[in-house]
Amino acid sequence: MDELLIKYIAGSATEEERETALAWIRENTENRKYFEELKEYYHFTKIIQKPSGFNKEEGWNRVMAGYYKNQYQSQIQQKKDTRKKLMVRFVISSAAAVLIAFFIGFLANSFITDRKSSLTFNEIVVPLGAKSQVTLSDGTKVWLNAGSKLRYPVNFLKDTREVYLEGEAFFDVTKSHKRLFVVKTSKLNVKVYGTQFNVKSYPEENIIQTTLVRGSVAIETNDKSNKRTVFLKPNQSATYYKQLPVSKPTSEVSSPEETSAEALQKNVTPAVEKKKAEEPDKKIVVQPKVDPLPITSWKDKRWVIDGEDLGHLTVKLERRYNVKITFANESLKNYKFSGTLAEETFEQVLKIIQLSAPIKYSITSNNVVFSVDPLYKKKYDKMISKSNN
Repeated sequence: MDELLIKYIAGSATEEERETALAWIRENTENRKYFEELKEYYHFTKIIQKPSGFNKEEGWNRVMAGYYKNQYQSQIQQKKDTRKKLMVRFVISSAAAVLIAFFIGFLANSFITDRKSSLTFNEIVVPLGAKSQVTLSDGTKVWLNAGSKLRYPVNFLKDTREVYLEGEAFFDVTKSHKRLFVVKTSKLNVKVYGTQFNVKSYPEENIIQTTLVRGSVAIETNDKSNKRTVFLKPNQSATYYKQLPVSKPTSEVSSPEETSAEALQKNVTPAVEKKKAEEPDKKIVVQPKVDPLPITSWKDKRWVIDGEDLGHLTVKLERRYNVKITFANESLKNYKFSGTLAEETFEQVLKIIQLSAPIKYSITSNNVVFSVDPLYKKKYDKMISKSNN
């Protein structure tokens, strides 16, 4: 029953489990009191996320011992004594439907008061190997991808709605003609009144990508010396380059596959790279017609992959599974993959890659190394040669 109650409090219980938990809570006053105490302890819990999940027994023992509650109270007292800004951190649980497995992801929530605006902010930090969803005070729904951080006010101001994103998120913004909704990233702002769109802005990547599904958005750069605004229509995508990629002369490129791999390492497709060479002064490139599904399906149960090079795909796999992938042979990054994945385990995904291309893999802890399978490569090359003829 303890485990069932924890799932109920965390919001990861099924409908049947919810009904069972509620029935038990309503049985008598003692049960209700126990449930309230358990809920209080739970909200001060911080269970460390591990690649394979978490140590439930150890975490539960700490909950029951009041360890986290004591830590929380000590932290507040210490910060009062030193007159620092009050920041209370606790970790909440969210059922994270990830590609490898179904496990509970714990998201760090911070409550921070901004003295200038008198706003209190929430901060959600999503660990690698997890996903999360949050509904803001105006009804806007936000899906957060692995390795992302969202900072937003508990309650928005009357004239504007601003959130701060690091990582990737899908927004379904509640329409408001009077209040602009702004997603702020490191280099640009995305402004809307009511729409659906995806923003990817990981600090370690050279690009910030905005893809519009419905409505309209305005993308505005933060560069005061060279400010630019771009408007998107549905099924359009805009890519902002933090640093402009340098394209090689055509004579140095030996094959289309090499062009693709080289471009991927710079987080830009060959077509976009060519356009950038024609417009070196512009940091934003708009793709006038895209299929948004492969870009936004990371948040759904069915993840759609459409002609992605393995070099690019592994970056997503690393975040989604909380693993590290390296290549013994750089040429392997050129192989393209398409398909739909639902709830396959990580090993199942590796098997799919192994069957689809002449690639073998080795696993040590959460580190994966891809290398060439020489026997399969001979058969694979013959098969490709026949299909081309």
